[in-house]
Amino acid sequence: MKGISRMRMKGQAMVLFLGFAAAMIGVMLVAFNSGQVTNAKMRAMNAADAAAYSGAVWQARSLNFQAYMNRAMIVNEVTIAQSVSLRSWIDYLARFVSNINMVTRWIPYAGTVTTAISRGLDRVDEVMQDAMPFFEQVARGAAHVEHIAQVGFNADGPIGAVDIALDVAKKNGAEVSPGGYALFATNAADWVRFTETYSKSARPAGTSGDGRRRMRDVTLDSRDGFTQNRKWDWDFIIVEVHKQGGTDLVNYDSWKGLDSAGLCHWKPFRGCRGYIPMGWGGAQAYNPNKVTRIGTHGDGSDWNRIDGRAAQREANSGDQATRLNFEFSDYRDLQTLDTRRAQRLKIPFAVEVVIKDAKVPTANSAFKAKVALTDGTKLEHDPQYASGTSGVYGLAEACVSFERPFRGERADRGGERPSLFNPYWRASMATPSRRTRAEVGTTKLLPPVEAFFGGSGSCA
Repeated sequence: MKGISRMRMKGQAMVLFLGFAAAMIGVMLVAFNSGQVTNAKMRAMNAADAAAYSGAVWQARSLNFQAYMNRAMIVNEVTIAQSVSLRSWIDYLARFVSNINMVTRWIPYAGTVTTAISRGLDRVDEVMQDAMPFFEQVARGAAHVEHIAQVGFNADGPIGAVDIALDVAKKNGAEVSPGGYALFATNAADWVRFTETYSKSARPAGTSGDGRRRMRDVTLDSRDGFTQNRKWDWDFIIVEVHKQGGTDLVNYDSWKGLDSAGLCHWKPFRGCRGYIPMGWGGAQAYNPNKVTRIGTHGDGSDWNRIDGRAAQREANSGDQATRLNFEFSDYRDLQTLDTRRAQRLKIPFAVEVVIKDAKVPTANSAFKAKVALTDGTKLEHDPQYASGTSGVYGLAEACVSFERPFRGERADRGGERPSLFNPYWRASMATPSRRTRAEVGTTKLLPPVEAFFGGSGSCA
């Protein structure tokens, strides 16, 4: 009996062992699957971060390129102003020496010198009036080419960003999800709404007049001292030499330079008496209209005197007034120029990627070992969102914002605001906004309420 009883009890430990072994295998498979899914989730997040950041970097560089083009356009306009200034000044100097030579040529030796100088200056003036307009044409034409480059780079901003994001996601072992493609459309819409081309008829919101005014003002502020104001006075006992001059942009049509000088008798407390013109000169580069009026050309200048009127006639003459082939150029800048909202002038670039479940090397068995800790808090078995979208997702958002890369104040203690005149646009990572989470959630048929968890996002 004891032998029979012992025979019946044989194998019970094996049954217990097999049950325990099956449970352990299941646990190990779940642990393995959880590790694989976690690894895939990390790869998906890394791919999303890299794709979003790379796309944002491209857009930041596009904005910086447009800013550099604006600066180049300003340089070209200032070059025209300097050329006109030189033409006006050398014309004035040649006339000034010629008038002096009319007196000194009767003086032995001195007349020989002044006559030679006068002839030399006349030749220099002739050469400059012939040669300098060519460089003015080149500078104005280059400004238009630079604006065309701005428009091209702006149009390519969202396209290039998408191409880069797709390539980076692929190289990181992921692919852009359907929600990611929907985000690309939203990213492009944000980009289009961020900047605008300003022209004679297209102006910033809330302003009137010519839309190119900001470019004009920045250009005028960028002139050097010689171009802005060539005014000086020299007093000697009872006489005064009064020099006036400068170059200004008049009506967006003409860079006009004027120079003149005169001699007057000076009496204390009574001002000049007996004004004698000594020299005058002028020049302009215009399109589409030759300008007859003057700009500021130096504070306190008096262009109603004889030499001033002569300078104006010279600037309006056929030899001194040269027509440019292009008008003052259009340019690109932000649509919102309100400095009170400077910190809100940002462009988000969001990407969602997915690593399909077929590419996640998980185990499967009769124990339903495909169960995994998909979100780190609960077990799910083969999570499905919608048909054909099963996999591990990664969502990331980058932000293009304006940030001056230098610490401390500028040397002139001036401030810098977000614009396309300052190439200080940079990309940084951000937390996804509610809009971004809602958009990708909709493509997975998730409840919209889930989009509102986790804050409003750092680039909103």
